[in-house]
Amino acid sequence: MRSNLDWFRHAFAYECGAIVLRTLCTLAVADTALGSASAFSLFSSFTVFLLTLTHTKVFDYWLWRSTGSLAKTGKVRLLHCVSYELAGAALSIPLTLWLLDFNLTQALWREALMFIVFLLYTYLYNYGYDYFFPVTHAKTYSQNN
Repeated sequence: MRSNLDWFRHAFAYECGAIVLRTLCTLAVADTALGSASAFSLFSSFTVFLLTLTHTKVFDYWLWRSTGSLAKTGKVRLLHCVSYELAGAALSIPLTLWLLDFNLTQALWREALMFIVFLLYTYLYNYGYDYFFPVTHAKTYSQNN
């Protein structure tokens, strides 16, 4: 399993790229000022940062417990991405309605665009992260925490 510092690095680096993508997706679907879209992206990134820390750790724990390995096939990576994006949508839509004062149609279009963009981003990011920061040893979950 990864160390807590590695989990933090993973989530922090992910959110740095995500801020830019969230801002662009928000600007693409509504007539919103860059400042408002950027402020919203920063706020939602903090919220999603907590989700990233939690979701990835829980997913890897589940993967370890169910397979005895952290090896991720393409199907497992896709499951990770889809489950993460669905959890993100559950957080994002209410925030979009409340903080950006979008109507429901705008919020749903934004979320649909975000889902597609972030599905690709999450898949590629996690693949790259695992390539550059591989798990080099297999410890039991309880030994690492």
